[in-house]
Amino acid sequence: MTVADTRDLVEVGRRLGRDVGSAGIVALGEVGVANTTVAAALACGLLGADAAAVVGLGSGADAAMLDRKRNVVSAAVARARRPHPMLGEDPLLTLAELGGPELAVLTGVAWGAAEARAVVVLDGFAVSLAALVAVQLEPAVQACLVAGQRSRECGHALVLEHLGCEPLLDLRLRAGEGVGAVLATGLLLDGLALRRGTARVDH
Repeated sequence: MTVADTRDLVEVGRRLGRDVGSAGIVALGEVGVANTTVAAALACGLLGADAAAVVGLGSGADAAMLDRKRNVVSAAVARARRPHPMLGEDPLLTLAELGGPELAVLTGVAWGAAEARAVVVLDGFAVSLAALVAVQLEPAVQACLVAGQRSRECGHALVLEHLGCEPLLDLRLRAGEGVGAVLATGLLLDGLALRRGTARVDH
């Protein structure tokens, strides 16, 4: 993607995030094919990590495919760094070089929902990468993030560490498709209802 296209997609997501954020809580998930490969490349670019540290099996890779996946991610990051040696210092550029349109929109949604003061509940690896880009673009987003779950992707824990988020659930899902975020959102809403309904002694 070009940087201009990426910026436009982030802004589309940002407007959507502000709109849905008026509900007070937003659960972010995604349904995609091969998005853990894209997410791993983006993680390498943003965090300076080696492919071996962030590339996992995804939803159906075997050992041979895992090797190819690492090679693809390494090659993509190397390609992006050739014209941009300081890749990673500009999150929008890194997203443009190594991300995809869906991650750009999700970045904007996280940002816009945070602007609306909503709680943003994250699902798996790809969504957490989008949230990391949002935080790098606007650090105030971090205060609104809740990690719904930790997936089985090895790079997810690294991203959550950089976000400063401890996941509510450890479901070890590979193809969660938003399930972790939805379940965690239910926990948060149930906890809030319990808090509101519990009698308190006023001193």
